Amino acid sequence: MKNNKKQIKKLGTGLSQLLVKDEELASIIKRPGRPKKIKAGDIKKNLKKIKVTPRDISAQVTLPIHRIVPGKFQPRKNFNVQEIEDMAASIKEHGLLNPILVRPLNRQQTSYEIVAGERRWRGAQIAKLHEVPVIVRNFDDETALGVALVENLQRSDLNMLEEAEGYRMLMEKFLYTQEKLASHLGKSRSHVANILRLMNLPKEIKNLVVLGEISYGHARAILALKDEDAIDVANDITTKGLSVRATENLVKKIKKSETNIGYQVPRLTNDDEKDPNILDLEEELTNTLGLKVTLKNSTKNNGCLQIHYNNLDQLEPVLDRLRWKPK
Repeated sequence: MKNNKKQIKKLGTGLSQLLVKDEELASIIKRPGRPKKIKAGDIKKNLKKIKVTPRDISAQVTLPIHRIVPGKFQPRKNFNVQEIEDMAASIKEHGLLNPILVRPLNRQQTSYEIVAGERRWRGAQIAKLHEVPVIVRNFDDETALGVALVENLQRSDLNMLEEAEGYRMLMEKFLYTQEKLASHLGKSRSHVANILRLMNLPKEIKNLVVLGEISYGHARAILALKDEDAIDVANDITTKGLSVRATENLVKKIKKSETNIGYQVPRLTNDDEKDPNILDLEEELTNTLGLKVTLKNSTKNNGCLQIHYNNLDQLEPVLDRLRWKPK
């Protein structure tokens, strides 16, 4: 790239920012509801190795749908069937409004691979379209993977394991370090490191993550445990509805007891199972009254409030407050 051009820096601000002076592509990836409109002339920040120039940019064309295949670097493994069917219904009524981003698979350009827009392609198939609008780019493998990953991260959330797999592919195929990956994707290094650690979870827990039955906070908490204990705690999360805070407390107890011979996973206490909102309310009342307060709340949201005191002198100020009436 010429010296007077700014050095390309990162990919994390969006797929549209991979390209310069490309109004069409900017409109393709513009996320609905995004507060600030993408301006084609402002698209400057990119991966250092991605040097897309106007020569690489082709106008929108129409291709037979059978000449397009899914991208081999697609990080998304699970597609929401209902979302695809809703998209197909919209395409039937209004047509495919946003082109699909593809790259040629051979010099003859007889077939093309999807870089971004596989859900639209799937919806168009269900809608029985014979041709679809596309924009063709001559992306290499590294660029295609980077674009596919960012497009999915910013347009429609990947689950945590799909995100981790995308990171792993970039690191293994293109020798990225965590620092370099974080910089290029506009993420913190700690975020990248924590997401990658999820790949170490047992298969049973990974399935729960994909199904959305345990959150990122839960998964991160149980990473510190051995596989057998982690699975036990994951089962408690799904069957007892443990909050992230309760899970963290349980993990601490298990780790603390590991130094004892023949330790057993400790039983859950009432505090472990207690709603974090109730815990916060207890803390607020304790700070207000100056005495420990305990709330026992049932699933029907009725219960009792307990005030703990060591002597009647401690209780007197509380009684004064209860007796107080405005003049």
